[in-house]
Amino acid sequence: MASQSIQTSVRSIVINDTATEQTAIEIGSPLTAVTDILFFDEDEDGFVSKCTGSLIAENYILTAQHCFDPLSGEVSPEDLTVRFRDENNAFLEDIAVSEISFLDETFNLYDGTDIAFLKLAEDAPESIDPLKLFGGDPDELIGSNATLVGFGLRGLGSEGVDEELIESEFDQNGLRWGAENTIDVVDGVFDPDLSVLFDSNIIELDFDDDNSSTNTLVSLGSSPVPLENEGSGAVGDSGGPLLVEKNDELLIVGVLTGGLFPTSEFGNIFDYTGVSKYRDAIEKLGGQFVGDFVMEEPEATDDIQNGSFEEGLSGWSIIGAAGSPTDLGTPTSDGESDALIYNDLIAVSDYEIEEFLGLTAGSLENLSGRFPFEGSAIKQTFTANAGDMVSFDFNFLTDELAAEDFGEEMFNDFSFVSLSGADTYLDLLADTSSDFVPSDTYFFNETGYQSFYYEIRETGTYTLGFGVADAEEFTGFSGLLVDNVALVSTPEPTTTIGLFATVFGAFSLLKRKRKQFQ
Repeated sequence: MASQSIQTSVRSIVINDTATEQTAIEIGSPLTAVTDILFFDEDEDGFVSKCTGSLIAENYILTAQHCFDPLSGEVSPEDLTVRFRDENNAFLEDIAVSEISFLDETFNLYDGTDIAFLKLAEDAPESIDPLKLFGGDPDELIGSNATLVGFGLRGLGSEGVDEELIESEFDQNGLRWGAENTIDVVDGVFDPDLSVLFDSNIIELDFDDDNSSTNTLVSLGSSPVPLENEGSGAVGDSGGPLLVEKNDELLIVGVLTGGLFPTSEFGNIFDYTGVSKYRDAIEKLGGQFVGDFVMEEPEATDDIQNGSFEEGLSGWSIIGAAGSPTDLGTPTSDGESDALIYNDLIAVSDYEIEEFLGLTAGSLENLSGRFPFEGSAIKQTFTANAGDMVSFDFNFLTDELAAEDFGEEMFNDFSFVSLSGADTYLDLLADTSSDFVPSDTYFFNETGYQSFYYEIRETGTYTLGFGVADAEEFTGFSGLLVDNVALVSTPEPTTTIGLFATVFGAFSLLKRKRKQFQ
C-alpha cells in the first residue's frame, strides 16, 4: 500500500546539524535566479509562498507542474506572482504571471513530466542572469556533487521539518536556502518496499549522516559518507532546481518533485524531474543548454534484445512503472534478473497503454471485461518470419483478494501479452481468478513462473508488449514479472537438413517445457 503514498510533494531544504541553518542561507543567498512563487490565498487575504522556481530566460520561470494540480484547486495566472531577491536575500521585485504552461496534463509526480513554465508579465530584473541547463549525458551525473536550492520550510537533519510547520503550511521565513548532496540515481524512482528501481525521468538523492541505517539507497551503490553541507529537499518549495557545476558554472539538471519522508530527516530520498529530455520545449522559450547530448530511440532488430533482463530494461521501451528488482523475494525464471511491471506509483491510463502498444482503443477493457483504471507496460520491436516462435516466462503477483473470496470480479487486476504489426494478438496471462500460492514478496499472492509460447503467422515487423492493469480503481496493487523472452527462428528454405533438425529439436524441448509448467 505504501507505494501509492510513499512520496509527497516537497518544497524546501533541510541541512545537516553540523552545517547549521546559517550555512544553508549562505549557500542559497547568491543564487538570485532561484525565485519564490507566491499564490493568492483568500484565507490569508494576500499572496503566500508555496513553490520555488528558476529564471531560465528573461521572462520565463521553470518550476513543477504539481504546484498547479487542479485537484488542489484551480490556479490561474492572476493568482500568482514571482518574487525576486538579491544576493543578500533582500527583496527586489514582485512580477505578475501572464501564462502557465505544461508539458502534458497528467499531474503525475513520478512519470517524469512534472515540469511547468510561468511566463512573466514583464522581464525579470536586469541584475539577475537566467540559469542555464545541463545538456550532457544524464548518466554522467551519477556520483556528482550537486546543489539544491529552495524557499519555504526549513530544519535540521536529526529532526527534520517540525510537523507543526507542515500543518501550518505557510510558516516560512522568506529566505532562499541551499544545501549539497550527491546524485545517486538517474532515470529512476526507487521503491524501498519492493526494492525496485522503476525507470522514469527522475533523479534521486538520499540524505546521509554517517549511519548505515539511513543510507536508504545503499542497494543501488549510494555512499553513506555525507558531504560537509549535506542536505535534503523538504516540504516548502517544489519546483526548486538541482544544480551541478560544469566549467565553473552551475547548471540546472532537475526540478524538485517529491520525497520519501514528509519531515525530510536523515534517510530521506528526494526526487527531481530531469530537464534534459525536454530540451526542445525549453529552448523554444529561450532557455540555454550547455552540452549537445542527444537521446536515441531504440530501433527494430532481427531478434529480441536483453530478453532475460540481465541488463535491466535496456532495449525495452516503458510506459508507467517498470523496473528490474534487486531483491523482490521470489526466484527469477532465468539468470539473475527479471522485469517487474507494476500497476501503481507511475501507472498510466488504459488508452495511453493501448496507444503505446499499437492496440485499438478499448482492447484492454474488452479483454478483461472490466475497466482498466490504470496500468503499465513494456515493449520491444523486432522483425520475424512466419513460423518463428515467441516464448517467455511470467509470474503474476497481487494484493487483490481472489475473485472467489471477494464474491465478484469487480477489482479483477490482470496481466496480458500483446503483439502488433503484420499479425495482431492480445491475450490474458493471469488475473485474480488464477491459481495462486502465498508470496514471499511485498505482494500477498503469486502464480509462480509459467511459460507461454506464440507462433508468428506472417513475416513482418512486430511490437511485443507485456502489461499489468488495475481494474476499476486502485484498491490493491498487482505486478507482472517477465523473464526469458526469446524468439526462436525457423530456418530459411535453403537451410541444410541438419540445421533444420537442430531447430526442430529445440521446438520439441519447448513443447515439453510448456507441458511441464502448465
